[in-house]
Amino acid sequence: FFTVESDIKASNIDCYLIVIDTGGLSVEAAVAGRYLTAEKIHEALESCSVAEMVSHRYVILPGLAARLSGETEDATGWRVLVGPRDSSGIGKMIRDNWPVQEEN
Repeated sequence: FFTVESDIKASNIDCYLIVIDTGGLSVEAAVAGRYLTAEKIHEALESCSVAEMVSHRYVILPGLAARLSGETEDATGWRVLVGPRDSSGIGKMIRDNWPVQEEN
């Protein structure tokens, strides 16, 4: 959490960071151990009322959770963007790809 939070602040981007308790496991281990699932992402979006705070329906998953992207779209109804493998790349990703350009 602290590393990601620091990388977001250093990038000077305006966003929300939603944290899911994985018992201290890394993203990769949490996905493998089912501590981080599409259902838990859905629950976090709902419990934080994110839909009421933003004007879009996009969520960015950590790059190491990429394999959850399809399940997360199905569970949440939100479009998933896969972020970088390392949080230090979040700022560049947002600057290069936001707002999202819809494909026709």
